[in-house]
Amino acid sequence: MKKELILPFVLILFVTLGCSQLNELANTSSEPANVNTSNTTATNSSDVPPSGNFAPSADAKADIEKMADRFLTLKSFRAKMDSEGEMPMNAVLEFVAPDRYRLQTGTGMETIIIGKTTYMNIGGTWRKMPVSLDSSITDMRATFDKEGMKWFSDVRYVGSETVDGRSAYVYAYHNKGPGAGEGENDSKIWIGTDDGLPIKVEATYRSGSLDKMTISYDHKAPVSIEPPVK
Repeated sequence: MKKELILPFVLILFVTLGCSQLNELANTSSEPANVNTSNTTATNSSDVPPSGNFAPSADAKADIEKMADRFLTLKSFRAKMDSEGEMPMNAVLEFVAPDRYRLQTGTGMETIIIGKTTYMNIGGTWRKMPVSLDSSITDMRATFDKEGMKWFSDVRYVGSETVDGRSAYVYAYHNKGPGAGEGENDSKIWIGTDDGLPIKVEATYRSGSLDKMTISYDHKAPVSIEPPVK
């Protein structure tokens, strides 16, 4: 898992590489591409979240792992992300299994990653980037798996709330994170009572470049990600 465990993909693009380096890579690429708009608006009507009620148990950590197992069954999702800190950002990330990502930021930058191929749109022009970012991407569905949760402590169920119009169970935890505590945070996650999937995550960081991160998930939004084509 990456240092900032809550959002590895965005951190790779905007913290590890940095906006200036991404712009340089895009501008030096010699392979422009045009957008296939008919494909980018396709729907995934067959993507149905797992059904069945989710209920807290005596083991809060096991509850979150159960949620992660359900999350892994999804073929696609959309996540709206808002961060505060040295590099504040508002962005939307879309995912289609097994290895397709689209990131759109409030600044107008758009990035598509399909397997080992990365495309970036800056100033209305799509370009194939000369480096691959796939090896740095961690599947967001695996954020709360057993490997990632070995950094979690004080995991507890704190009650039920309504969030975004949905009934949810709320869990809190401390995430030390690897790397000598870089990205250490205190977090809360809201899990839908009807389907056992994450609705929202809020993380308040004790170290690293982020102060706060909020992620809101949409599992029913139609998502299709295709490469820009000539």
